[in-house]
Amino acid sequence: MINIPTMEQLNKLPCLYETEHICSEEKIVHLHFTADRCHWWAIEWDGQNTFFGYVLLSGWNHDAEFGYFNLSELLDIKVGGWLEVLNNPFWIPKPMKEIALFPKAFRSQDLSV
Repeated sequence: MINIPTMEQLNKLPCLYETEHICSEEKIVHLHFTADRCHWWAIEWDGQNTFFGYVLLSGWNHDAEFGYFNLSELLDIKVGGWLEVLNNPFWIPKPMKEIALFPKAFRSQDLSV
């Protein structure tokens, strides 16, 4: 992984389930990981290895979903055998509704998990 998140960055994320009362479009994305056309937006963190967030793989919006993903797995990914996942160093926390790749259909619904 390029630009592995620091403990300071990770500790700014809410704990798992802490934002479940917040509608999906208002959940704050604290970290953005990307590799090619794959994106992982981190919303919550268990303090060890697991994130809750929104995942879009291979640019396929219809397969994108909220769910859990692991830091250890992101560290091991190499797209095409060489392209590592990047933790965007310029990411500024923002609500899901401000993510351009977040489907507009979800923006008017409450999809809280």
